[in-house]
Amino acid sequence: MTIKKKCYPFLTILFLYFFFISESALAAQLFSAEFSFDAGYRVDNLDWNIAGDASGANPNILSELAWKDLETFQLKAGTKLHILERIYVRGSFQGGLIMAGGVRDSDYLGDNRTIEFSRSDNGVDNGTLWDASAGVGVATAIPFIGGRLEIAPLIGYSYHKQNLTLTDGFQTIPLSGPFPGLNSVYRARWMGPWFGTDLSFMFEKIVFNGTFEYHLADYLGVGDWNLRSDFQHPRSFEHRADGSGVLLSASLQYLFADGWSADAGFEYQDWQTDVGVDRTYFSNGTIMDTQINEVNWNSLYVTVGVNYAF
Repeated sequence: MTIKKKCYPFLTILFLYFFFISESALAAQLFSAEFSFDAGYRVDNLDWNIAGDASGANPNILSELAWKDLETFQLKAGTKLHILERIYVRGSFQGGLIMAGGVRDSDYLGDNRTIEFSRSDNGVDNGTLWDASAGVGVATAIPFIGGRLEIAPLIGYSYHKQNLTLTDGFQTIPLSGPFPGLNSVYRARWMGPWFGTDLSFMFEKIVFNGTFEYHLADYLGVGDWNLRSDFQHPRSFEHRADGSGVLLSASLQYLFADGWSADAGFEYQDWQTDVGVDRTYFSNGTIMDTQINEVNWNSLYVTVGVNYAF
């Protein structure tokens, strides 16, 4: 009994050691995280065109819309997690308000963009861009030329949204100048799985990060053409197609304090769809299907930010 009583203080200290010290060390091995916050300048382009009928003819390009040089100030939040040192998880969310750009709406009577009988060059106001993505994979870290190289193959899922507008109408062909009341909307959505690779190389206080992703996408575009009284509102027409895209990004981080770093980098995306269906909803209740030939979207985002890791 006396021996047991004398052991109690020792056992208590031992328990506290394992609970507060060993547990902290174990947690560091089991779990680590990095949170990032970035801001930057983004430029996007999106265009689509449809044929005159469902077979892709009469003419092969009847109407074409092109949003060019959409300038956006954008914010991005992200996280990277390491679980059991090998399981790697990352996610991000970013969005911004379109500040400048233009959109051209052209209509043709002949194949291959000939006999253009109507063109308007219009403004864009109050549009927004949104992207969300998450992925999981297995990370492998190895010593490399005096630093530490980590490679992580990944699979994931992403969602991308462009809420685009047509305002400040100006009729170029035939030339009649400004026309009032234009306030049309086109909402594009890309969503689907992706696979890719993250690469990170750390040398002293410098970290290089690189990413490659290949995406498969379900595309949906919905338009509300407010000046067309023969169309239904708010769903005048919709576009459905399968698509694909690639994403490339790279950044440099500088570790300036315990757990804290600053970064600068870029992100580039390039997406296209296959041939799909353009479905128009008329105000009299009828529906007509034609062919959407393609949708193209590209984006360049230049960022600076801060990161905190623990």
